Amino acid sequence: MSLLTDRSAKILKVLLNREEAIVIQKLAQRFDVSARTIRSDLKKLQKWLKTKDVKLITKPRVGVWLEIDNEQKSSLEKRLLKEKNNQDPFSPAKREKYILKRLLQADQRYTMKELAEELYVSRTTIYNDLEEVERWLDKYNLELAKKRNCGVKIKGSEKNWRKAITDLLAELKGDQELKEILESDSDLETNSRIDSQTYQELKSLFGDINFRDIEKILKEAETELGFLFTDEAFVGLVIHIAISVERLEKNKDIKMSQEQLRKLKTKDEFEVAEFIVAKLEEKLTITIPEAEIGYISLHILGAKLQQNIQTKSVTDVIENTDSEIVEVAQKIIKLTSEVLEVDFNSDQQLLVGLVLHLRPAINRLKYGMSLRNPLLDRIKENYPSVFGAAWATSTIFEKELGIKVNEEEIGYIALHLGAALERINKKTRAIIVCSSGIGTSQLIASRLAKRLSGIEIVDLLGAHKLNAEDLREIDLVISTIPLEDINQPVVQVSPLVTDNDITLIKQKADHIIEDKERANQNLEFQINQVNQILDDDLIFIDLELDQKSDVIEFLSKQLLEKGLIKEEFIDSALAREKITSTGVGNEVAIPHGKEEYVLKSKIAVATLKNPVNWGSETVEVIFLLALKDKQSKVFFKHFHKIIDDRATIQKLKKAKTKEKIKNTII
Repeated sequence: MSLLTDRSAKILKVLLNREEAIVIQKLAQRFDVSARTIRSDLKKLQKWLKTKDVKLITKPRVGVWLEIDNEQKSSLEKRLLKEKNNQDPFSPAKREKYILKRLLQADQRYTMKELAEELYVSRTTIYNDLEEVERWLDKYNLELAKKRNCGVKIKGSEKNWRKAITDLLAELKGDQELKEILESDSDLETNSRIDSQTYQELKSLFGDINFRDIEKILKEAETELGFLFTDEAFVGLVIHIAISVERLEKNKDIKMSQEQLRKLKTKDEFEVAEFIVAKLEEKLTITIPEAEIGYISLHILGAKLQQNIQTKSVTDVIENTDSEIVEVAQKIIKLTSEVLEVDFNSDQQLLVGLVLHLRPAINRLKYGMSLRNPLLDRIKENYPSVFGAAWATSTIFEKELGIKVNEEEIGYIALHLGAALERINKKTRAIIVCSSGIGTSQLIASRLAKRLSGIEIVDLLGAHKLNAEDLREIDLVISTIPLEDINQPVVQVSPLVTDNDITLIKQKADHIIEDKERANQNLEFQINQVNQILDDDLIFIDLELDQKSDVIEFLSKQLLEKGLIKEEFIDSALAREKITSTGVGNEVAIPHGKEEYVLKSKIAVATLKNPVNWGSETVEVIFLLALKDKQSKVFFKHFHKIIDDRATIQKLKKAKTKEKIKNTII
């Protein structure tokens, strides 16, 4: 009978190494889960140990321990060594976040021995991990104080400490690896605006705080004061309050200058903060200093209020916004139009969106507050030119406002610009064809401009010139005469352009846009799927291997080490090559094993230092496919274009970085 979970094995290891009882809360902290989860694990472990004639004892206010003799202990220790699940589950990145979380949460010293035991690694490994921890802390002007035989702890200002733990929470939330060791907690209400993973992280960091109370107070504040936070701002404020309460209980209050407090007291947001603090003091029976009220008001100032841009007229927004902010938005539009060589100046929706974004953003930047942008990496990767144009606007912030903008805020500006580009791309490019002269065409163009904003008239042509024109970039031909042998969609209208004509053109334009969007969505969906089966650590450049069997074995073992395939996959891939070569021409091979041995779909990619004989041809580029049926279809749908394109294969062969190979494939 196998241990039920890898955590069960680790709990057992802890219990075997202790002479005295350990409280459940300590186990919960050690494994980053709730006490309820540990109790559930213990019940299962208790049942398993019963089959070994070992008693697991739990006693309220005392803890958990084993009633076990030396022979039983030795037997279980040997069993643990054999347990496959008892291998180190923590990557270096996981360990770094775990150590940071422990040190920021506890505000106490941790010894190398304690950290090593908790993470099931050697003290040497912990020393190496601490180098990365120090680099991370340096961003917040915090340092790792080390004292021989006493351990390590974090030192620095309270303001920097709080900023660090806030940003760490944001990183933990977005960390896909850490999701594997976090479990959602069933006491989170279904209508909560805190997502389950953030809630679990908050509970593990500040287990004694009732977050539902904080959430109810903030909801009450919204109702009483007539505005609504975005979910992002709402969760940010919950986190800020939780950190404040926890730190105040440890007598770690934050300072704020009297001058800054005086300025904040003149703002409506300070009254909102006072309302929230009064409720918190009543509910949590604590005293909250005035400086904390100031920082809560700063969060409210920096929060994005729920806004529906479509319901905001340009006039309303401009009239109710500081002229300085409007000017900054207009200068951003002017500059990015020049950088991207696109005319954004007439896009009123972009102006409104930027103004509404800048109002809280400028407050955040002035007071050094961070707003994490979870889309930042994707924006930089997928829209580098737009992100670059947004970065160019940093000079405007410095010149006009005297503040430096960070890349998180730049990312949000890039999103607004990207949306504006999408709106431009949704225009239907049309030409007008008329037999009776340019005057009629101009009349039609004028009427269409007034009635249909989504139509861009590219040219006015006489019918006799139509055959000489290149229409590949044209979406729609609007003509006053019948046309034949035209590949593009045609709408025939009367020279006076009736209401019925307008309806026909609009319907045709809508269909064209839908077709474009469908094609883009299909392409984007396809690219995203391909992206999911490509990993940087499964790309190998200039491998020095001489036999195709060696190449297949090497790439297969990389997949096996990452738990993506079963061991039988390797033999099945080699056996397939004996039946028929997987060389597909253009010096490319696509070896693959049986689908039944694939645990998770991935592709390993390699370029070779020297060509290798692969059946009747030589090969320099290899895609080892470990794919299930659905992903296999995605691969061949996308990759046949690569395999057939000599120029693309040449790029892959010459590529010297993993990024270059991945970008060429995608």
